[in-house]
Parts: sequence; structure tokens; C-alpha cells
Amino acid sequence: MNDNRNQDYFRAFADISKVVSSTLKLHKVLDRILFNTIEALDLKAGAISLLNRKGNRLEMIAHLNLSQEFLDKGPVLADKSIPRALRTGQPVIVPDISKDDQLQYPEACEKEDIAALMSIPIVFQDTIIGMLRLYSDKVRDFSAKEVEFMNAIAEQGGVAIQNARVMQQLKKDHKRELDDLWNWFSDFSDMSGY
Repeated sequence: MNDNRNQDYFRAFADISKVVSSTLKLHKVLDRILFNTIEALDLKAGAISLLNRKGNRLEMIAHLNLSQEFLDKGPVLADKSIPRALRTGQPVIVPDISKDDQLQYPEACEKEDIAALMSIPIVFQDTIIGMLRLYSDKVRDFSAKEVEFMNAIAEQGGVAIQNARVMQQLKKDHKRELDDLWNWFSDFSDMSGY
């Protein structure tokens, strides 16, 4: 790998790390992850999904450069769409989708001009919480350096998703405490005749 490519990876990782540490706006972080990785790896598109274990689905929460028709193709079932990535927790590369049977919607991929893809589990504290999918419009085998880079990016995504979840829970807890305090104050005011 040449020095320019290493610099691209470093810049992308540094930019993503900066956003993860400076904002709790999840969509801003996820959009930056997709933009930087697609640009650094010279890819067509990407998507980030959360794993819904109860529904056995991957629910897309961010995407870049994908058509509405592709997005509307149907539910992505965790055990039907590259399930090996979820089972093993390891990235799965599909260098040529026309020669692979792991895809749930191969026709939609072909129509979208997707020729290859990489599926990287998003892990937080040893638990798979989602999936980062990157799409190429050319048949392509990703290098070990590219996979290593994407694993590091997916880890940043896991931190961002967990930060957003914690903040959402804190807001709910805070609202509930304020509601409880208001209810107590209202009850106290009613009892005291104010």
C-alpha cells in the first residue's frame, strides 16, 4: 500500500474520531463514518444498520449513495443477509456478488450496480450491535489493510451508537424525574391549599 493511501486512512480515522468525541448527534457521526470510508476506499456506497434481535433484522439507520428503490427492497433478515458476519463477529468480504449465495437480495444489488461488498460487524463490549456495509461498483477483493481500517472504523461506530443510547436513556430518566417532581409538587400544592 502506498503512503498516499495510508494518509487517506489516517485522515479518515482522525476525522471520524474527532466527530465521535465532539458530538452526541448520532446521525452526524454515522454520516461522517460513511462519507470518510467511502472516500478513503474509493467505493460506491455504504450503510449502517442496527441489529434488532427480537425481530431478527438489520434496521438501517444511515446510508450514503443508495437509491430509494434499493432502500425499499424489503426487510434485511439477520440470518439471511450475510449471516456469517453476525455469527463469527468477523468482517465478510463478497468480492463478486454474482458468484456468492450469502445475499438476501442479489437482484437488488445487481440493479443498484453493486458488484462487491464488505460487511463489518459493529461491536461494543464484545456484543454485536449492528453492521457496517460498504459497496463497490466493481468486482473487488479488499486487502488486509482495508479490512483492518474498517474494523477500526466500525469500533468507532460502536462507541458513537452506545454514546447516543446512553444519552437517550439519560434524557428519559431526567424527564421522568422532572415529571415525578412536578407531580409531587402539584399533589403537595393541592394538599396544602395553595
